[in-house]
Amino acid sequence: MQTKSPHCIPEVVVINTELPGRRGRDLLSHNSGFEHPKLPAFSFENTMGNIVSLAANVHLTRRYPVSIVHFVTHRCNARCSFCFIDFDDPNTFRNELTVEEIDRITTSLGPSLQNVNLTGGEPFARKELIDIARCYFRNTQIRSLFITSNGSLPDRIEKFLATLTEEFSDRKIIFSFSIDGFPEDHDRIRKIEGLFENTMKSYHQVRRFSQNAQANISITVSHDNYATAPNIYDALIEKYGVRSLTVGVVRDEGVYRIPMEHKRAIHATYSALIGRLLADMKSGRLEGYDRGSLQGRLMNKKNALVYSIVRDQYMEPHYISPCRAGSLFGIINADGVVRPCEILDRPLGNLRDYDYDFMRLWQDKTAQETRTWIRKTNCHCTYECAWSFNILSTLRYQPALVAAALGKDV
Repeated sequence: MQTKSPHCIPEVVVINTELPGRRGRDLLSHNSGFEHPKLPAFSFENTMGNIVSLAANVHLTRRYPVSIVHFVTHRCNARCSFCFIDFDDPNTFRNELTVEEIDRITTSLGPSLQNVNLTGGEPFARKELIDIARCYFRNTQIRSLFITSNGSLPDRIEKFLATLTEEFSDRKIIFSFSIDGFPEDHDRIRKIEGLFENTMKSYHQVRRFSQNAQANISITVSHDNYATAPNIYDALIEKYGVRSLTVGVVRDEGVYRIPMEHKRAIHATYSALIGRLLADMKSGRLEGYDRGSLQGRLMNKKNALVYSIVRDQYMEPHYISPCRAGSLFGIINADGVVRPCEILDRPLGNLRDYDYDFMRLWQDKTAQETRTWIRKTNCHCTYECAWSFNILSTLRYQPALVAAALGKDV
């Protein structure tokens, strides 16, 4: 399992001035029995229409997802001490969606999708990951693909990059690799010998590769590393040459429960690290989004808000603002079950029961009832990916975002 950072949705507000067309040959060499929809040809009118419809969806109707997290597999070569996946349950690894099924699903994700996160388990445990990524690039209008990985398989990562950065040179592929401690501690926490070395190899491999590939290291503060996380933070920058970092924090999820005797110390370390991270991004010690661009400043502010909200919610959870999980954001599990988020145990249905039509499921009665329940119960948590959308689509945060975008953030 890879813990996702506040950067899990890196391009959500990037409203593009071009629409991607389908590139390369069809994914399936045989007749798959269904046709792919064609995206509209680029024109100024189409572009402006896309901007207006996307803005209306995010701020008004919230009918279509803007981003999807797709667990392409629950298989993993690691056994992290804080993972939420139940590896003892034999059903965990059954009934993964095939590439052909994923190809069908990705033709029905709606007109507003901007980003997808392929995760797991370990996504590179699926040898067909390149074909899965192609499905999203060819069948949707996404501008960025996010991969959350433990970095243990650098050869597969290199092949993935070599293939897709050439085929889809106008899209961004962003990798987030997890590092939780110094080499011996990291390998112990995730239970793979030599993992730290391979993860750093994967990180620098992506950094060197091409302009449309980006790499990030994510530190997850847990009961296993809260005492040493500040030291590995410095070492990653000074010794290992890391230029892009994010910080996450463990949460109660699935089979994992935070040891209560460590929770306050975990929170203290997380709070200290996010303060250092934001200062280091501002000083240039670490890379953030481009502070010279309006969108870059806006995204940096959004991420700072996510960090502060998670910090303030961690010890004393409370409702702050509406949650957009299940409306602007959703989860596709490896077996085809769709959920509003990773936390809420309210499955919306299985795509196999809806003839692989995502929007049919998304607008069905169960999904509508779940959105109503989320709204009426003031559902809240510390799930960073959902908070990205809560911030970007809620009026109370807009003054701070606009001020930051205009360079007037204080």
